This record gives sequence, structure tokens and C-alpha cells, in this order.
Amino acid sequence: MKRFTFILLSLSALLAFFFTSCNDVQQVQPNTQTLTYTVRVNDWKLGTDEVGDYLFCEFREPALTRQVYENGMMAAYIRFSDGSLSPLPFSDFWLTPWREEQVSCEFKPGLITFIFKSDDQSSDPFFDYDFTVKLMW
Repeated sequence: MKRFTFILLSLSALLAFFFTSCNDVQQVQPNTQTLTYTVRVNDWKLGTDEVGDYLFCEFREPALTRQVYENGMMAAYIRFSDGSLSPLPFSDFWLTPWREEQVSCEFKPGLITFIFKSDDQSSDPFFDYDFTVKLMW
């Protein structure tokens, strides 16, 4: 009986040690940075790829270092006038005039590029676009 009591006490002490030591675990908080951009109707430049013409706007961004690019995460969102966000790529459909447009984003170290494509490839954006980019490393 003494042996059983000793084992039970030892097991209880061991479990108490493990449960109390788990509380000492430090959470690692990632580094984050939130960036905001506005692309005005006249800021877009014309580009061409194998599919056809598109519009783009580039921003130099020193916070997007090679280390962040290779080891972190980047996420881009379109920001609406009510403050809500929608992740890119974002597609919208307009009844007047009848067309579909898509806004997307590409990242390179030091550079963030927003891309605008319309299904008719000849229309410019209707209005300014606001974007939020979140970096985490």
C-alpha cells in the first residue's frame, strides 16, 4: 500500500509540475506593419502581357525587405468607403456600362504593384481605389 501511495503522490507531483510549467510558455508575437495606399484614376500606367493590356500602379516600399518577402507574409486588401476590407484579388461587375473588372496585387522586395484589369481592356477605372497591405514577419 505504501508503494501505491508513493507512486500516486509522485505521479500527482509530476502532473502538477507539467501543468504549472506550461503556464510559463512565452508566446511569440510576430512583427506586423499595416500600410495604406490610394491609387487615383490618373495614377494607373498601361502595361501589356500575353493576354492583353492592363493598368498598374507601383509603390516603392522599403518596409518590404527581402527578409520579410522570403520569410514573412504579405496580404493586400481593397478598402471601401465604409472602412470594410476585401482581400485581393477582387472582382466587381458593373451593369452600366456592362463590364467586369479585377484588381490584384503583386509583391517584390521593395515594391508593391496594384493591377487593374477590365474585361473590355479599354476602360479606365471609374474612381480612386484605396488599399491596405499587411506585412507580418
